[in-house]
Amino acid sequence: MDQNSTRTFRSRKARAILAGGLVLGVGAVFTLAAWTDNEWVFGQNDNGTAGPGTQVYHMEQNTWTGASGAAAWSSQGSKNGGALTFTVNANQLVPGAVVYAPMELRAAAGSQALTALLAEGVQAIPTAEPTNSPSLYAALTYSVKSGVTKAQCNAAGFAAAGTTLVAAGQPLTATSSTPISLPAGASGAAGTPVDICFALSLPSTTDTTLQGKETTPLWRFTSTVGS
Repeated sequence: MDQNSTRTFRSRKARAILAGGLVLGVGAVFTLAAWTDNEWVFGQNDNGTAGPGTQVYHMEQNTWTGASGAAAWSSQGSKNGGALTFTVNANQLVPGAVVYAPMELRAAAGSQALTALLAEGVQAIPTAEPTNSPSLYAALTYSVKSGVTKAQCNAAGFAAAGTTLVAAGQPLTATSSTPISLPAGASGAAGTPVDICFALSLPSTTDTTLQGKETTPLWRFTSTVGS
């Protein structure tokens, strides 16, 4: 092989090594180095502090069952929940009688403002005669107003004040489409309470076969945010 041919062969061999990587010995491969530059980003909220997060939407109830009927706020998300106390002599109803029970709802500390609805009325289970009578539950009617305070939650106050949520004479299963606005509290405190008053009636036409019976009605207030 002449000198020119030798140089051409060596040049082609060098280009082949550079293109495919240089192999030395058994299993050792060297490749050309690459330059890599990365850019990372992270998510934060619009005031430039923490990352994306969620708000708090949470309400709580007061059914005036604390010591001496004082306010006792709690969250009761499951049946049977807080106990409404109907007075006077609610277990001794006669036809035409009406008894009243006050309660309150509010946005819990740290919660955003809420819009609540009286969304469900059911009888507690298990049902049994005479201690949780389905027939007495079906016979009773009720009405509900917001804006009626504990002191007003009686015959005179109920007639004179408040916003009707459930009209008089409705079955205990009746619900309401009237919103209850629960404002948020300032600086993370609980919001201002909204007073609610229940009026429970035994109609004057009630049959005598319902004497000596009791029943346990349940109602659910709900607030939904988002889809």
